[in-house]
Amino acid sequence: MNILFDVRISNEMQDVYRKILPSEFHLCFRQELDDLCLEKILPDIQILVAYKINRETLEKAKKLSHIQVPWTGVESLDFDLLKEYPNITVSNSHSNSLAIAEHAVALFLAAAKRIIYSDKRMRKGDWGSRYEESNGVWINQRILGIIGYGAIGKHVARIMKRGFNCTVYAVKRKIDEKSDPEGLCDFLGTINDLSKILCESDLILVSLPLTKETRGLLGEYELKLIKKSGILVNISRGPIIDEKALFESLKQKSFVAGIDTWYNYPLSRDKITGIFQNFAFQELDNILMTPHAAFKIAEREVIFSEDIINNLQRVYQGLKPLNQLDLDLGY
Repeated sequence: MNILFDVRISNEMQDVYRKILPSEFHLCFRQELDDLCLEKILPDIQILVAYKINRETLEKAKKLSHIQVPWTGVESLDFDLLKEYPNITVSNSHSNSLAIAEHAVALFLAAAKRIIYSDKRMRKGDWGSRYEESNGVWINQRILGIIGYGAIGKHVARIMKRGFNCTVYAVKRKIDEKSDPEGLCDFLGTINDLSKILCESDLILVSLPLTKETRGLLGEYELKLIKKSGILVNISRGPIIDEKALFESLKQKSFVAGIDTWYNYPLSRDKITGIFQNFAFQELDNILMTPHAAFKIAEREVIFSEDIINNLQRVYQGLKPLNQLDLDLGY
């Protein structure tokens, strides 16, 4: 079984893959190959671990049977192109879902308890926040609304329901008997119930994949439905929430937000400062901002490799890969 990792893998992680996977697996790592070597091995590659793929690669990789995306987000894939190769399965990984869920909960807590606000004042020797009438709101027994009840959403529901006695409302695209196996949801509906989630929830989590249908899903009208005391957290993809509508809502103090995913990103690691969004979110005091880093935890490479290793072994054994994408739905 010939496998090409077309993503950067540390030397330590390469050793982990070689140790865990059967000796029948021939592992190739893109950073170790020049263009000539890559051209030579592509025709024999059977599994590709990558998050981007082009037509040239698909045409040359004649034996390719599976593409494994090493994380959850798949919006960088060309789904129309992949549909032209029906014999190739495509999967993503949910191994990072718990790390992202923990980050989402941290944003809820930091916003509810005004942690950053108090921290900034304390650094100036200002104890004023202690004597304000309110320096935080309850998380306990609040209504948590989850827009996108997938792997991340389920983790957040579990933490918030069992840890804070939250009532859980959630929506997802399709509901079946496997949608809520632990019975965490007090209400589980479809995207047609979005207004209910926005109107009735105290805490709102956006954890949807970015697709043609979800881009701009939360616009001016939807954001106006959120309670003024509400907290909105987005750990999925920025464009699911209309950027201008989000900025204007926050500028008007409509609610508080915790945002980890954005609209403008650094183009390279050589320039990572002076990167702002299209609107001045940095001037608002009712938003917590993190740089799309929810997945960045210590020793993450080993933890995040679980789905990859499982699927490499499953494909080798002739089994259906886990987390297989629906190319028509785009996730």
